[in-house]
Amino acid sequence: MNLGKETEKLEFKESTKELEKALDDICAILNKCNEGTLFFGVKDDGEVIGFSVGKNTESEIFNKIRNSIEPRIYPTIEHLTIEDKEVIKVDFKGDSTPYSSNGRYFIRVSDSSTLMNREILFNYIRKASYSANWELEETPYTLDDIDDEALYSFYKDATEANRLEFKEYDKEKLLRYLGLYNGMLNKAGYYLFGKNVNINLKLTMYATTDKTTNIDLKMVRGNIFNLVDEALKYIYQNIKWRAIITSTKRKDVPEIPEEAIREIVVNSFAHAQYESNTEHEISFYRDRIEIYNPGAFPMNLTPKNFIFENRSSIIRNKIIADVLFRSKYVEKGGSGFQKVNKLCSEFENQWNYKLSDEGFTFVFFKHGYYFDGLLKENITFIEFDPITKAIFEIIKENPTIKKSEIAIRINKSEKTVQRAISFLVNSFYIVRIGNYKKGYWKIVERNGWN
Repeated sequence: MNLGKETEKLEFKESTKELEKALDDICAILNKCNEGTLFFGVKDDGEVIGFSVGKNTESEIFNKIRNSIEPRIYPTIEHLTIEDKEVIKVDFKGDSTPYSSNGRYFIRVSDSSTLMNREILFNYIRKASYSANWELEETPYTLDDIDDEALYSFYKDATEANRLEFKEYDKEKLLRYLGLYNGMLNKAGYYLFGKNVNINLKLTMYATTDKTTNIDLKMVRGNIFNLVDEALKYIYQNIKWRAIITSTKRKDVPEIPEEAIREIVVNSFAHAQYESNTEHEISFYRDRIEIYNPGAFPMNLTPKNFIFENRSSIIRNKIIADVLFRSKYVEKGGSGFQKVNKLCSEFENQWNYKLSDEGFTFVFFKHGYYFDGLLKENITFIEFDPITKAIFEIIKENPTIKKSEIAIRINKSEKTVQRAISFLVNSFYIVRIGNYKKGYWKIVERNGWN
């Protein structure tokens, strides 16, 4: 019988004489895939040959894995008979990367295992630090230290959004259900809803495009839930709004989409480093709004990795993020940046970001302003369909042209033109400078592309 080919998650060994090498393979598979299977009694090409399985073979394999792999794992070991041949199947899993085998770190590449180089190991350690499980650490605080108004407000938001199935409000049961309380509040519970939490939020308004002159400065302290509301309130009060009058009602529209603002603000609190003294910051400038959180971005990633590569979310504070999600604030699964990018594209807002070892800053640009280095490096190139290509060439030729004029030139509807323009904006090929009446389109310059 043949079990197929080795893969990133599957490894074969002829017998336990290769146990030491098997440990390295288990380590490599865990670091790459978090789970896998290894067979003893199978050749590299998948042919089942069997081997002599002794009385203590299973326990010897188990103990060797337990004592050699760090952090410790507990594999499932089965003694099987395949076509009258004895084999051992080892299933293992773990998400506490990086794992080591006898003090050495390995990574899986296709169907083989290789030692990690320094850069890869550093990134794994940084990721482990990013997702450290500090939230479950117990505090000296009890139910009496909860901000009841904030917790009840969360309860109403979450139940109205159908993200919490709790028919009646019960403080203790709710906190236990959310994983925030087990006789004492853990750190996640205290930072989210504590009465006397002193997380800092700095709210600043600057007169120009730099920090030379501030015209408003506020310092706010509190728990995460209340500070999210304070941050959103400050932004909504200070951005520009315009009224759209329809036949039946008036609608106020902000210069930057509300949902995009909310997504970034809440993610800022969900991914922050709360073991440091650095404060959150909301800064208004003449041309932009900057939202800063004291928590470095994971590994060597940037927002565009999550937009263009459909990466899964890497969450520093899983419990806090889950609670904020339940209160209808944010998206799960790493879709937040995609949502923000789409909304800004529809509103024709440009955005950017700043990375540092200490924190992450997201930048919304106001209408009429454009950052010339916007996501320019390593930007994704996308092949146009014929209609989009034709529209792009028309805009290059005449940056002030109107959508209605483009529709006439290509003999298509204005909706078709709008879809193509949204795609071009969303993919960072063009940006709008100014408003629709007096503005124009600007082509984003790209290295190696005309």
